[in-house]
Amino acid sequence: MSKERVVINGFLLDCEVPSEERLTMRVDLSRMPGYKHVDWVSSLQDLLRAIDQDYRERHGIKKRSRGRSVRVRYVKDEEGNQRKVALFQPYPSLIVNALKELRRAVYGTLNMHCIILQEERVGRMKRKLYFLPAGAAPKLMAQIEEFNKRLEGIKSETRMFENSKDFQSIMEHVKEAGDAVEEFHPDLSRIRVSPVPLSLSRSFFEQYLEEERRKALVEIDEARRRGLEALEREIEAKRREMLEAIERDLRGRFATLLEATERAVKNLNRRGAKILRRNFDSLLNLVGDIGVEFDERPFKALGSVLEAAEDRDPDALIKSVNELAESLGIEPTGNPERDLNMAVKAVKGESLLLFTLE
Repeated sequence: MSKERVVINGFLLDCEVPSEERLTMRVDLSRMPGYKHVDWVSSLQDLLRAIDQDYRERHGIKKRSRGRSVRVRYVKDEEGNQRKVALFQPYPSLIVNALKELRRAVYGTLNMHCIILQEERVGRMKRKLYFLPAGAAPKLMAQIEEFNKRLEGIKSETRMFENSKDFQSIMEHVKEAGDAVEEFHPDLSRIRVSPVPLSLSRSFFEQYLEEERRKALVEIDEARRRGLEALEREIEAKRREMLEAIERDLRGRFATLLEATERAVKNLNRRGAKILRRNFDSLLNLVGDIGVEFDERPFKALGSVLEAAEDRDPDALIKSVNELAESLGIEPTGNPERDLNMAVKAVKGESLLLFTLE
């Protein structure tokens, strides 16, 4: 095991990032008689496609646009009446894609620096509760600020487009549907992570509980004492639940990295090994920031495996894979592919102890 690590302190994050859905305009087509809405949708698609292509060319992009879709859904209003509603994004695809890429980059950065403690599905969306180690907080927040600067650039592009003749043409077409959409300004609020301080150190809770017990004795308050005992049980259960989530997340990241290493070695993918080396360094940084105790031998051996794969050194590869297998309690066979496969299975097993959390 490594030397003693610091206690686990950090922040709970509840992240809010504007999605491309916020660029979606909704137009009620229910006032249009018969199948007239079909012609309206078709002509709107043609208009959006032409505007999109012109916008791309003005930004120096020669590749043609793949076209723009307009969806029509049947929904019920508050009175239970069925309505035909068109959904589309009136902005050029370059703006829409910029917001998509920004959102993807934000969550990629969160996954790099944070542990996912909880995940739940809300409708079509997945909502995640992140734990950000205290040591990684300054770096993450600096990156969030950079992302917000990118978001300001996207907001500026949307405002400029809203003042263009092209946008006015789209709004004129919307009026033909009989819906009173006077203007449209999407809410692209700042990216927020809302950090809440959190300590998972046993000593932090023990200190609090000891002080409360002392007060209960001084005041001879039996009900308070029983309440403290119940609180202690609940705190410890929740603390263990969060620590197990951290251990599960780290083990999963190590297993995923090991599986990718197995594929890179099997396919003699030098470039893939180089990318995996960067992912390996990120995982080491995350483990260090969290402050858990961990068995350094598998990590050191995996780093050597990636280095040997990148250098395409067969002797060094066999030696480093042997060390990796032994560090995981596996008898090496001398066949790197087979030994890596057994290593993946061992890491995915519940009995192997990679990390120790207080």
